[in-house]
Order: sequence, then structure tokens, then C-alpha cells
Amino acid sequence: MRVLFLTLYPNIAASPRLRVGQFIPYLSENGIECTVRCPLTELEFRRLTGPGRAARPFWYHLRETPRRIAQILSAGRYDVVFVQKAIMTAYLRGLDGLLRRKSRRLVYDIDDAVHLAPPHPLNNPWSKLEDRAQIVNLIKSADLVLAGNAWLAAAAREVCAKVELFPTVVDTDKYVPAPTPPDCYRVGWIGNSSTTVCLDPAANALVALQNAHICLVGADTDRIPWLRRVDAYEVRRWSLKREVDELQRFSVGLMPQPQTEWMRGKCALKALQYMACGIPCVASPFGAALDIIRDGENGLFADSTDAWLDAVNRLRDPALRRRLGEAGRETVLSRYSLKQAAPRLLELLREVA
Repeated sequence: MRVLFLTLYPNIAASPRLRVGQFIPYLSENGIECTVRCPLTELEFRRLTGPGRAARPFWYHLRETPRRIAQILSAGRYDVVFVQKAIMTAYLRGLDGLLRRKSRRLVYDIDDAVHLAPPHPLNNPWSKLEDRAQIVNLIKSADLVLAGNAWLAAAAREVCAKVELFPTVVDTDKYVPAPTPPDCYRVGWIGNSSTTVCLDPAANALVALQNAHICLVGADTDRIPWLRRVDAYEVRRWSLKREVDELQRFSVGLMPQPQTEWMRGKCALKALQYMACGIPCVASPFGAALDIIRDGENGLFADSTDAWLDAVNRLRDPALRRRLGEAGRETVLSRYSLKQAAPRLLELLREVA
């Protein structure tokens, strides 16, 4: 079987790496001929995204559009076309219809609330070329929809009967507990510049926290001016190569989230990464976190400044950290592990073909 994977971003981004890239070795070993195509190279993606680069959507679309159209035109050579997240970052009118005509079988994978709005919408006067209903139309026409969390699955089932809940998973052979404890009580967060604003619900608690070291990996400091009032902190550059090493420096992992419709589409990757590494997670009781975390059993919830401060201070207790960390890793091993998800994806692709 030949499968064409159309990813929205290169593998440096978490979404294609976790929803497609990490599955390719297993699928290839089991008889699937995998071809992965992205509209931008990793170098172009780095140059056109990230802090201080929000004014470059025109150049992004200029590179993205002709390449994606060429990739769609080649879709007929494959038994299955697997679209991850969206066709393009702007919903150019007519591309969903072209993709459906060119695809023998179409699988659509959604792990973000992209049905609400495009990642990089077109500006006037070009906005007339955009179809905001494209994702809903893609869901309707797909032979199979894979949804990253329960809320996305429910939304997809409103227009499509062929929907599978397929949570984001992590490689539990890679994300493992640290061989030695952190050298201090370190409260950590990991993400990318675009998700830095997610820290805001915990901001006042972090400012008030005493005798702890705050470590933010991948954050854009321009988006968190309150950070200057934190007692002790460091902001470290994110890299894929060092991601696990950075996580293993944490005593506690934070996953605050603003309670918006867009955030409901998130698949709680931060929690899964912390938990797989045996790090207790404190999260907002919202979205996919509610499906993963059981408060007081495998993690903690916090929904106010006092609750965030109380949770982080409670976790100064090494015994509590150990208990929650071990339970968190067991949750990931049993429900959110690549070892379990890869055979399931193989089965689904064979069924749809």
C-alpha cells in the first residue's frame, strides 16, 4: 500500500512530528510505502515563523501554495492520502474539492481547532479567495477522520460518521524519567513561541512563588512581561535534540491554558511529555487535560492563582512528586504510548484502503 502524507508543517513542528513522523518507521516496517510531503522546508519554516516574524504570511503563502497544489496533483499515484491538520495554512477556495477528486481514499487527521479558523488567514483583498468552511467540507468528504481529542471527535461526528478518536501519543522509550533528580526545585514549562500566552493563567502564581527556580523552554519573553517580576527564572531555547534533557531538569511541569474554544482543540502534549518522564503535571482543568489527568492521582489541577500556588508548593514534597510522577507515567504507558498507537494506525490505514 502506498500512502501520501501531506503535513502542514515540516517535522520540526510538534504536530506533524507526533501525528505523522513518529509513525513512519513502524508503518514502513509493516509494508506501507510512506511518502511525506510538506509545502515548506525546515529552513524556510524557521525563517518565516517564530518570534518577531508574524508579519511574513505573504511570503509564507507564496512558497506554500504552488508546492501544495503540485503535491495534490500527484495524489492519484497513491492508495491513500493522509492530510494532517489542514491542506494549507490559508483555506484557498477549491483545494478541498481538487484533493478529493485526486485521492482514491482520503484520511483527514485533526489535532487542533482548525475548523474554527485557518492558522494563517489571508488578508484583504485576498481574503475573498478563502473558504472558511474548507475543514468542515474536508471532514464531510473524508473516508476516515482521526481526531486528536474527544472534543474534536464530537465536532467531526456532527458531519461525518467515519470518525475515530486517535489521541496524540509519545514514544515512551524516548520520554523517560531522569536518571538522577533535578539539582534544585525547578518548576518548568515547555512549548513554542506561539503558545507562550498559555502561561498567563499561572502568571500571578509564578510571580508570587518563593524559593523555586522557574524554567521556561521555548517561550517568547516579549509575550510575558510579568516574567521580570519572578524571583528566579531562566528562559531556554527549545531544540528537538535537547527536548528530553530539558524536561528531565524539571521537578514539576506546568500546563496552564486559557479557556477558549481554540484551546479546546489542543491535545495536551505538554502533560503527556511531563508524565512520560515521571514529572508531576499541574494543569488547567480544561480540554484534553480532563481526559488524561485525575486530580490527586496522576497529576493536579489548578484554576486560580491560589490554586496554582498551592499545587506547586504542595509538590515540594518529594514523596508526593514521586507518587504522582509514577502514576502519570503509568497513564501514558497504558493509554498514550506510541507502542500501542502505531499498530492501531496501521490497522486503520489497511481498513480504509
